[in-house]
Amino acid sequence: MIDSKELLKKFEPKQAKVITADPQVRCVRFSPCGKILVAGGYDARVRRWNFANAETPELQALSGHHAWVEAVALRSDGELLFSGDSWGQLCCWSNYSADQPAVKWKHENAHDGWIRDLAISPDGQSLASCGSDRVARIWSVEDGTKKHELANYGQDLLRIRYLPDGTLVTGDDRGIVKHWKLDGAIVRQFDASSLYLLNRLQDCGGVHALAIDCEAKFLAAGGTTPKNGGTLVGAPTVLIFDIATGEQKHKLTLGGENDCMVADMRFHDEGFLSVVTYGTPGSGQLFYVVRRKRRRFSRTSKCRTSTAWPGIPTASSSWLPAPTAAATATAGRSIKMGSIRATNRRCTCLRCG
Repeated sequence: MIDSKELLKKFEPKQAKVITADPQVRCVRFSPCGKILVAGGYDARVRRWNFANAETPELQALSGHHAWVEAVALRSDGELLFSGDSWGQLCCWSNYSADQPAVKWKHENAHDGWIRDLAISPDGQSLASCGSDRVARIWSVEDGTKKHELANYGQDLLRIRYLPDGTLVTGDDRGIVKHWKLDGAIVRQFDASSLYLLNRLQDCGGVHALAIDCEAKFLAAGGTTPKNGGTLVGAPTVLIFDIATGEQKHKLTLGGENDCMVADMRFHDEGFLSVVTYGTPGSGQLFYVVRRKRRRFSRTSKCRTSTAWPGIPTASSSWLPAPTAAATATAGRSIKMGSIRATNRRCTCLRCG
């Protein structure tokens, strides 16, 4: 691991471009090829921008959803784009870079309510979804056939991720992370319940972000350390666990009580963790954190749509596959593009409960 100063020289973010997205978008993802940026919209559309063109023109939006498009995922083989909305519809589109991608398959009621997250398996053959109906489902990417179901979970599922061996981890609205086999057996449970609070009749918090490092040794669960219900107050918090043992190794507090929530995060191949947070107006932040030192080496804060990225609140982030740039979606109807100084490889979305 190179030191913090060297990391900052290589990866210090600089705003490169702002894309206006009106009405505002919910989540952003780069395609595996890095040529297409996709965003889910509050207007039930899937928006696309062409990054193969220096002008980054917007392509025709994809219609057919009935509500907020909360989750998107992409697979390079066949240019497949998957999208899920807050009414439970799951859709697969083919040839996502085409002028008008075709609907390959669709489930109107893939979940009974909100689809919170989507993840593609390491072999590219399966799609995992989770939602507010307290169920995780695994689908064939080719025809949409349901292959597995992880049911009777007990709490709303907010996040889902694949491990390299094809098993799954989920994070719920009570701050519990579980490692699943596809037959429903639980390998291990990770206690992130400090990210949840029951305050009188209100509950808040939960696991709003999950990330797994490239060696699948560590799992990061992000959210807040809530102080009260209602109007949420709490410091953005990341808990890092040893996947093999379930032991919590680190706790990262990223800001004060008005900075509120970890929205999205990814482990970079260099080993550091990139984290975006949101809170009160003007408090959206981007952090780069060295896990072993439990110390951030870059912070972009107090960002508004007219200044540096991310914005207020920052809802999602995505790295280019190589990554020389990253994107964040903000509440200011804009997508902020940030450039970094060097290459390496790599790159979810959040819903405030």
